[in-house]
Amino acid sequence: MRWCRMIASNRNPQIMSQGNQESTGSTVFRAFPALEAGATYAGHAALIKEHALAVPAPNILCAIGTRHRKGERGRWRLYTPRHKPDDTLQGHLTFALKYEGIDLGLLKALFDGIDPQEIVNIVKAQPTGGYSRRIWFLYEWLTSTVLELDDATRGNFVPLVNDKIQYAATPRDSKRHRIRNNLPGTREFCPLIRRTEKLDRFIDMNLSQVAIDHIGETHPDLLGRAAAFLLLKDSRASHTIEGETPPHDRIERWGRIIGEAGQRELNVDESSIFNQS
Repeated sequence: MRWCRMIASNRNPQIMSQGNQESTGSTVFRAFPALEAGATYAGHAALIKEHALAVPAPNILCAIGTRHRKGERGRWRLYTPRHKPDDTLQGHLTFALKYEGIDLGLLKALFDGIDPQEIVNIVKAQPTGGYSRRIWFLYEWLTSTVLELDDATRGNFVPLVNDKIQYAATPRDSKRHRIRNNLPGTREFCPLIRRTEKLDRFIDMNLSQVAIDHIGETHPDLLGRAAAFLLLKDSRASHTIEGETPPHDRIERWGRIIGEAGQRELNVDESSIFNQS
């Protein structure tokens, strides 16, 4: 998960520098393992390097290798030469959206540091392109800026989040961009989770329904005792973390208060109970 509020540099070249490819036989990227000779950064890795973005690096970084088969090396995912994007802002943004998914923190930092005209040029060059319209939407959504572009009138509506890479929400159409906005949140909070086989297996288990079924089959007295035990245990742990050793009755009171959370409005009188010895 990555947050939108990030700091970016003021560098804003459209063409990526030739420093993207190393000729020394090895490449070191922010202390990550070296790449094979001749490999080049792609997508998020290229954008972070070229624009000196002050953001956490993604867990998986992409590069273009020299072999004609994909592979992985540590945190690097190596793509074949035929996957190599144009060494431009548009090329690496498109590669990232296609193969890596959306990193909102990285994109916010990037967009804060570039000339908005660069995004305008991308859209004007490919007004019906799915990826150019995704880039356009993300720029306006993250920066709360309306670019000097007319609303899109052509091109099929396309989903913003690739649900084969990340988990998406119910889509809301953005008619201006002809985009189906399926981001799982708002500008202020939008947690994106990478899709994995393990998470899919847990989702298929429908554990929430399993819990409901078990609760329905359990006697209320047993549930009550279990809940009381867990609250008491949690209360002890809370005091231990704070380095406190309160009397047992105070721990029990704290557990009862936590158990009644949300049942009545919290005020000064209620809060004073917390500090009773």
